[in-house]
Amino acid sequence: MRIQFGSAFTTLLLSYLAVFLLPLALGSVLYTKTKTIMTEHASRANYAMLEQLRDVMDGKLRNVERMSEQLAFNSRLQWLMSNPDIAGTPEAYKFVEFMADHLARFQNMSDLVRDYYVYIKENDTVLLPKAKTTADVLYHRLYRPLHVSFGDWRRELTASPHYKDYAPASYETPTGTVDTITYVQTLPVGELSEIRGALVLMLDMGHIRSMLENIEAAYDSSVLILDHQDRLIAGDRELALPWDRIRGGAPTQGMPYEYEDEGEQRMLTYTVSEQNGWKYILVMPKQVYFAKVRTLEQTTLSLLLIGLFGGAAAIGFWLHRNYAPLRDTVRALQRAKPAAEARTANEYEFIRETIRMTMREERELRTTLSLQTPVIQANFLSRFIRGHVDPGRITDDSLQFMNVRLISEHFAVVLIDIADFSRFSSDPSERQRTLIRFIVSNVGSDLLRERHWGYAVELDQSRVALLVNFDAGRLPEALRDLDEIAVRLKQVIEGRFKTVIAIAIGDVHEGASGAYESYLEALGALDYKMYRGQDAIIRFAEIADADRHYYYPIETEIQLINFTKSGDVEHVDQLIGSIFHAHFEQRRITPELGRSLFHNMVSTLWKIINPMDPLYREVFGERFDPIGSLSACATVENMKILVREWFLTLCNYLNASRSPHSRQLSERIALFIRQHYGDDRLSLTMIAEHFQLTPQYLSAFFKKQTGMNLSDYIAKFRIEQAKRLMQDKTLTFAQIASKVGYASDIGFIRVFKKYEGTTPGKYRESL
Repeated sequence: MRIQFGSAFTTLLLSYLAVFLLPLALGSVLYTKTKTIMTEHASRANYAMLEQLRDVMDGKLRNVERMSEQLAFNSRLQWLMSNPDIAGTPEAYKFVEFMADHLARFQNMSDLVRDYYVYIKENDTVLLPKAKTTADVLYHRLYRPLHVSFGDWRRELTASPHYKDYAPASYETPTGTVDTITYVQTLPVGELSEIRGALVLMLDMGHIRSMLENIEAAYDSSVLILDHQDRLIAGDRELALPWDRIRGGAPTQGMPYEYEDEGEQRMLTYTVSEQNGWKYILVMPKQVYFAKVRTLEQTTLSLLLIGLFGGAAAIGFWLHRNYAPLRDTVRALQRAKPAAEARTANEYEFIRETIRMTMREERELRTTLSLQTPVIQANFLSRFIRGHVDPGRITDDSLQFMNVRLISEHFAVVLIDIADFSRFSSDPSERQRTLIRFIVSNVGSDLLRERHWGYAVELDQSRVALLVNFDAGRLPEALRDLDEIAVRLKQVIEGRFKTVIAIAIGDVHEGASGAYESYLEALGALDYKMYRGQDAIIRFAEIADADRHYYYPIETEIQLINFTKSGDVEHVDQLIGSIFHAHFEQRRITPELGRSLFHNMVSTLWKIINPMDPLYREVFGERFDPIGSLSACATVENMKILVREWFLTLCNYLNASRSPHSRQLSERIALFIRQHYGDDRLSLTMIAEHFQLTPQYLSAFFKKQTGMNLSDYIAKFRIEQAKRLMQDKTLTFAQIASKVGYASDIGFIRVFKKYEGTTPGKYRESL
């Protein structure tokens, strides 16, 4: 088949068109995405502004409510309301004392509060921060609500209960008309029928309007504040009117909502305060809301037109420039080759096929070898280290084929055990394990090839071996070099990659089998992690002389059993300490023998437990599994602590069970609880530390002596004390909870209901 000239031209044309159209398509997508982002950004900015306004107002209103609570719960005010008939008695000075010492000190507590007063219904008294007057004087001379008669105003204060009620109000004052938000709190707080008075705080509307005007000027918009009943608190009333019409269809807070008002398109965003249910609404003309988006659209359209005309001209120029040389090259090759041999359909394929035919076989062979060489090399090195390679069959050709180079007959093996890489990656998957093995292998290879030669080999999931082939010129420094490699490797892996590793170093051996001998030595040294820790560097030369036996005769075991049964804590501790000292400090036994010694001592523990039946579940817990606990220990020190604790705990238990002073100890514990029940830190651990006992033993001992769990005893005693304190009606539940040792009244109420079957409030009502 002859080559069809011109097909490459079509390919080039389509390619240029694709290259040209791709940016346009991407630009369209980018424009759409950018438009969406800008719209969302505008929405988020407006919503963030509203949230900031809401948070500022919530903070100021919290100060107002905190001020209200402190005044409403003031004990002096409670006394004045309970004794309204002292106005004509010598104790009338207490009104002045309350205003001076208590009421006046709240004047600067909140910049939102313009003025405030307390109204006492019984004697028609009004207490201001600096004056005591009557309701009539307050209404006619100081603060007269517009469009509200004196009777209606006074009746509204106490006719029905108010709890944190906010309402807009305007007052006629000696200095002119003042707009406020009136906050009314019925006194006493929570009273529904016997209302004795009211606390009134007048919030400065001018301060709020100033905040709104700053926002409206910055955002070219309008801001409204509605209360939880959708009454207008602040803002333009005309803009608030459509809210009644659209609130049913308005989206959730934070989402912009488009609507039409008097022929003008507007965008509305609102947020609701979780504190008091107030709504903060931002109203903005749609053209202002999307001003930046309109600018983006115009700019994008202009750039699109420029790109279309410029791209068409560039395509014509580069198409002619690139196709002409290609056409001439193909014609020259066809003149040198018969047309019948041309088996391709276009110019590019013709040129590519001509080159490919001459190089195909060589490339395929090299590709096959390159793919298999790393696998072959890794397999050979793994078998070489483990001694599975016949030294007589290793030739230079076979090493060259596997891309393995050996520079001498002296070898050593360094084993790296990856103990913990959780700080490097919290993902324990095989992918992460492969990655950390790759890192350890690369770092180890770089370090050992600085002075010698060698390879890093992955042996299993968490272990990497370094096969070190020593340079003959540095053989005297071989052991020192191995130490430096291990130290630097540990510093890099633990410092940079946050991975804990243990390193074991075998001795230097000569010959092809020397690598296997060094590997066995390093493998044996690695077991000594249980003595040195999971991050140790262990050299075979240091552990080669370890003892191969341990000394735990039947006489020692009988002695340990007798001391434990007799409750002789001192001798048990000394005997266990001497066993550990003899095997792990004076001399070193192998890890296998160390585990065997610990298992024998656990067997001794069971020999004591089984015939005596000391209810070990109460002493050691329901999940007592000594063999499993020892197996989970990574070091000898952890094993020593566990075994010693088990024997001493059992010894203390048996000793206390037969002691004539057990009853005295339980009484001392009960006395300690009665003396410290008001401490919220009182717990099993605190009591155990005070009496120098383990928590497990203390819990089992107390239950055995009293028949009651320690936690139940503490809770019941606290509840009894709380019931006694409830006789005093002036104490709140939070105060009672604090006095009986609970950090909060929530925890106290939950415990009280658990043991008494009713809440503290209902219990107090029944008194």
